[in-house]
Amino acid sequence: MASLDFRIRTTTPPARLVPISLGVVALGVLALGGALVQTQAQAPAQPPAPPQAAATSNVRFEVASIKRNKEAEAARAAVPAFVPVVPGRAQTLPGGRLRGPGMTVRELIRDAYGYRNRAHGEIIGAPEWIDKERYDVEARAAQEFPASTSMGLPPDAAAALRALLAERFNLKVRVEVQRRPIYELVMHRADRRLGPNLTPSKGGCRSFFQREPVNTALINVKPADGEPQPLPPCGLAVAATIITTTNMPMTDLVRILAMRPELNTTVIDRTGLTGNFDFMIGDPRSPDPMGPIKPLLESQLGLTLREAEGPVEILVIEQIDHPTEN
Repeated sequence: MASLDFRIRTTTPPARLVPISLGVVALGVLALGGALVQTQAQAPAQPPAPPQAAATSNVRFEVASIKRNKEAEAARAAVPAFVPVVPGRAQTLPGGRLRGPGMTVRELIRDAYGYRNRAHGEIIGAPEWIDKERYDVEARAAQEFPASTSMGLPPDAAAALRALLAERFNLKVRVEVQRRPIYELVMHRADRRLGPNLTPSKGGCRSFFQREPVNTALINVKPADGEPQPLPPCGLAVAATIITTTNMPMTDLVRILAMRPELNTTVIDRTGLTGNFDFMIGDPRSPDPMGPIKPLLESQLGLTLREAEGPVEILVIEQIDHPTEN
C-alpha cells in the first residue's frame, strides 16, 4: 500500500467484499430514542487517539470494496439547505469489518483522522467533489476491532482506514496548528442564572457521546446472563426547528455547536458548569427553521458565544484523487 505522508507543522496564518444495500445514514434528523437499549459495547466511549499517535499501527485491510453510491447522492441533494444533516460515520463490526454506508470522502477522512465531531472547516485544501460524491465502503482486516463509538473509530481501525485512503484515493495530508478565531461558550447573565430550557439532568440514560456503537445501534446484543441491563441511550434530535437531548455535559454540547454550518468553528466550554443537563434549543411547534443560534442560546439556555482566538489543529489535504477501481 502507499505510505502515509503525515507531518506535524505549527504555523500562525489567520479482493472484493459483497456490498450491502446502503443509503444515506441519518439525513436531516438524528433521533436516537430509548428503544435502542441493548448495544454491543457498554464501556464509556473514549476519545480517539491523536492521528500522530495512531499512525504507527501496522494494521491494514486485507480486502476492501469502494463503490460510488449515486442514490445516496440524490437523497442528499433533495434535502433542503436549511435542514441539518448528520455526517456519515463509519462503523466497526465483528469479524474485523468496517462499514461506511453512503459516505462522502470528507466524512471518511474525518473518521480516519479523528475529526468525527469537529467543525467542518478544520479540514482544508480539498476539491469540491469530496463533499458531493458518496461511496459505500466495505473492508475487512485479519484482526478484530473494538466497537466504534460516537467519538470515533478505534485506533487500529482508523489507521487501517488511513492506509486505505492513501492507497485507493492517493490521499496525502499534513497537520498544522493554526491560531484561528474560535468561540467560547460562557454564561450569559452576570448572576449565572440558567435559562428556562437548561435544567440539571436526573440521568437514567447514556449521553449520546458515551453510547455505543455509533450508527444508531445497528448491532443490538442482549447482556450475558448475570450482567446488568445497560442504560438506554439518551434521545438526541438535531432538526431544522430544534436541538434537544438529555443528560449531556457542556463539553459535549460544544461539539454539537461547532458542527453547525452557521458556526463551523471550534467551540470551547468556558461555562464552569459541571454535571449533565437536559436542554432544548428552538421550538418543535414552529414551522420555521431556528435561525441564528446565539440569541436562542441566550434566551433559552442562559448561555452565549464569546468570540476569541486560539490554537486549532487543522488537517490540510495536499493531494487526493478519485478512487481506483475495486
